[in-house]
Amino acid sequence: QYTITFPAPEHHYAEIEVTFPSAPATLEARMARSSPGRYAIHEYSKNVFDVHAFDGKGKELAIVRPNPYQWNVTGHDGTVRITYKIFGNHVDGTYLGIDSSHAHMNIPATFMFARDFDDRPIRVTFVQPKGKNWKIATQLHPTADPRTFTAANLHYFLDSPTELSAFALRTFTVDREVRVA
Repeated sequence: QYTITFPAPEHHYAEIEVTFPSAPATLEARMARSSPGRYAIHEYSKNVFDVHAFDGKGKELAIVRPNPYQWNVTGHDGTVRITYKIFGNHVDGTYLGIDSSHAHMNIPATFMFARDFDDRPIRVTFVQPKGKNWKIATQLHPTADPRTFTAANLHYFLDSPTELSAFALRTFTVDREVRVA
């Protein structure tokens, strides 16, 4: 379960909280190094900062960094909650871009994931910045909450670019409905 907030979009960063239930003894949280359709190596973890881990009761846990794109967490009670900030000011489909007009998220460049959680369903809530009227354009599956979406697994999540902005939506029909944001 993920929650992403944009406390100061003009400063090009987001705050993310992710909870991993039924975690293995050593939870290996990672940032991707490539993304669907862009298979060159990208060190997305270079934009991650202020990382903290907690157990299910809120006790802060130690984090070990075995390499630049991984955070290992042990000593938990079966649940691991990780919070972090991520910087993004490059909009091109490969990276994360946040400013006062929008947030364009290449999911691998934005969200940590845990090793061996590939087949678990994912739920993500996008919290709108104060004073903004951003809508969400994504292929993620909507829920009853208009700001919460799901993916059946990590692979679908990683291949679901998402745009938050005050975009205009137009629809038209050509043999079937087509949506353009």
